[in-house]
Amino acid sequence: MFKRLRHLSTFLVIFITLSLVLTLSCNRERQQYTGIYLLQEADKPESSETYIQLKENGIGLWNTPDDEVSFRWDVKDNEIRLHTKLGGVLIGKIQEDTLEIIFPGSKIRRFKKQGNI
Repeated sequence: MFKRLRHLSTFLVIFITLSLVLTLSCNRERQQYTGIYLLQEADKPESSETYIQLKENGIGLWNTPDDEVSFRWDVKDNEIRLHTKLGGVLIGKIQEDTLEIIFPGSKIRRFKKQGNI
């Protein structure tokens, strides 16, 4: 019985260690992308008021002059995925300090990072 407990406790220590390592590495990756990204469309006056805010906890906000929408976000292989509450997913590319997000209808919008939160 003591052998069983020892194996169980060893397994538990390994599992907790791996979980912590994975959690910390995900947070570091998220920290790299957190911040406020301003819409880059010079021909539209509302672009200065339209932005995306990415927070460390994986939650984001899409702000326009008329509305504010929350979403979840994650990053995989230089692609950002914005998960809407209705189940939709918007996919974008990350290039240095710019997000290029593909919206329905194949419209691409670019957002430039303005700073960290």
